[in-house]
Amino acid sequence: MCFNRPLLSKASALAGLLTFSLVAGVGLPLAAQDAPTEPAALTAAELAPAVIRTDSIPGAYEVVHWAGEGLVFVASTPSFDKGTAGFIHVLDATDLRPIRQIQLPRRPFALALDRSTGRLYAGNTLDGSLTVIDARGGQVLDTIQLGQPEGEGFEHTRMIVLDEEKGLAFVTSPGQKGVTWIVDTKAGKLAHRIEGGLWTAGAAYDGGAGRFYASGGGIEEIAVIDTVGGARIGAFSTGDTTEEGAEASQHFFVNLAIDVEGQRLFAADANKGVLYVFDIASGKVVAQIPVGTGALDVAYNPARSEIYATWRGVEREAKTGTGGLLVIDAQGYAVKQRIPLPTHPNSLEVGEDGRTLFLTVKAPHDKEHPDYREGALDSVVRVDMERLASMGN
Repeated sequence: MCFNRPLLSKASALAGLLTFSLVAGVGLPLAAQDAPTEPAALTAAELAPAVIRTDSIPGAYEVVHWAGEGLVFVASTPSFDKGTAGFIHVLDATDLRPIRQIQLPRRPFALALDRSTGRLYAGNTLDGSLTVIDARGGQVLDTIQLGQPEGEGFEHTRMIVLDEEKGLAFVTSPGQKGVTWIVDTKAGKLAHRIEGGLWTAGAAYDGGAGRFYASGGGIEEIAVIDTVGGARIGAFSTGDTTEEGAEASQHFFVNLAIDVEGQRLFAADANKGVLYVFDIASGKVVAQIPVGTGALDVAYNPARSEIYATWRGVEREAKTGTGGLLVIDAQGYAVKQRIPLPTHPNSLEVGEDGRTLFLTVKAPHDKEHPDYREGALDSVVRVDMERLASMGN
């Protein structure tokens, strides 16, 4: 989930985040230096039987799978020019062939699907709003404004997480003044606005416990929000940041995933290039797993007991690298496979049956990058995880 914007200092993180990516990358922790040897990375030829890839989406960001309809939805923002349209590309979930496009008046970046109502929610980051779409027919049903006016625009939205049963949407805002919104999706209006935190970017939800987790930077990197009362009730901290302010922040947990049954949070740290594992009961860090420069998205697959993470391969001082996909054993935290996916892997979506993984891959926008090509399109990748697991190294 990222913007291809110039990489910025922590003090100006919001501009580089607008939605999904501040790529920093500063050395790995000591724990990473003692990590066991990883298996050799799969080559493109070895990977081919498990992968379908389409290089066909201009400005691809988040992706959502709807198994019941056999569809994949991809948010597309081809241009950052003010007043330009956005799109939802609808693909066949089996072979990624295009089915249709839905044009939106506002540019989408984040996506969340309410399968019970057939409504797709698109986060319009730059406009600070949600667009509600009939996922079957493609009609735009509503626009819900969340962000307040800020400068020449609005407070930005970022991640969206839904509670389909309760009719709630949880939305983060990655500004210097962190904001989280709780939306009543049945009424189509804002229910709660919760302020606090720095760069409130990542999102994870435990419906059974009535807890929403919003991650970012600062002294307390992960906020704990009571979804009933709509208030911040606690926080988790690594303890590494001891001073307030963006410049002092040691971490930026840009994305979160949750293991509800095991009560763990997985936090991708864009600053360190490391995946942190938190025990929810104690709030303590129980593991650190090296990912790579520009660590970005993370997803948990309970069906296969695996964690997936993407890294972009670039940072402020190194703009010519490439990224990939990391497959991690969710029990012992050993790296099972490290898969190069040129050029900049982005957003992850675990298929509903746990057998398939979908992700978007960005083409380089920096002309200094060796892979840069004028007019290059972004990609959607479908990975058969069962077939991938059968490929020994």
